Formats: sequence, structure tokens, C-alpha cells
Amino acid sequence: MENRSIENVVVIDAVRTPMGRSKGGAYRQVRAEDLSAHLMRSLLSRNPNVDAKEIDDIYWGCVQQTLEQGFNIARNAALLAELPHSVPATTVNRLCGSSMQAIHDAARAIMIGDAQISLIGGVEHMGHVPMSHGVDFHPGLSRTVAKAAGMMGADRRNAGENAQNQPRNAG
Repeated sequence: MENRSIENVVVIDAVRTPMGRSKGGAYRQVRAEDLSAHLMRSLLSRNPNVDAKEIDDIYWGCVQQTLEQGFNIARNAALLAELPHSVPATTVNRLCGSSMQAIHDAARAIMIGDAQISLIGGVEHMGHVPMSHGVDFHPGLSRTVAKAAGMMGADRRNAGENAQNQPRNAG
């Protein structure tokens, strides 16, 4: 078995868009792919010594991979950002931890020598793709959900109160 050393991983820069109000905010007319492409371009413009052709992979976290966020949003954003076609991109889903998983996947690739440069990020445009869009939980999981809720102290009474206090989806 080959004895490999683990490479160190270094984050050289980070950017993000400001958070906007979901339906009526500054990004209501901007698609998720365009937000992501803007971030990709911004990172590269802030780091002129990084040649886009040298990026080994793009990892982009996204939970709701449907509608404008579907069909590998990482790749679509990379193309919109005019990154070279030779740079691969993958969209990662681990629910609320999707972008963190993208970081872990990229770091792991660097650590084992499969990559040297990765571009990592994430997007979730809840004004365009609500978290409830397309959700159809398997009925067999309802007991598991109820058990987990009970373990966290939820019961019918406080679950009902919480539901009444939630904003209603007008869409």
C-alpha cells in the first residue's frame, strides 16, 4: 500500500452576497444561478494570481435542487461565470449543511492529492424556490419524525402553537 502524506488545506479568500428578504428583497429579480456566478467571478477577480484554468473542481452546496436551482446549479453558474469548460462542477446536498459539506468534500480532495485548487460555495434562493417546494415525505417516516420531535421536547400542544405562529405561505 502506498504511503501518502496528507496535504494541508488553506482557504485563501471568501465572499458572500448580503442576505435579502425572501420575497420582497433586493434579490427578488435575480436568479440563483446568477447570484452564484457573481460570487464565482468576484472570487476570481479578487485573486488575480489564481488562473481559472487551474481550478480542479467546483463544489456548490444547495438543498432545493429543483426549478432554477436544479440540473447541477454549480455547473450552470460556472458556465454563466465564463469559467473554462474544462473545470468540472458538482452540486452538493446535505440539507442545512450543504455548503459545509461542499467545503469538506473539497478539503478532502486537496488533502489526498486529488486537487490543488477548488472553488467552493453555496446558494439557496428561498424567494424563488421555497423550502417546501416539491416536498413529499414518505409516510413510513412519520413515526420516525414523531419520535425525534418527542426526543426534542415537542408535543402536540406546543407543535400546534408553533404552527399557528408561523407565517403562512401566500403562494
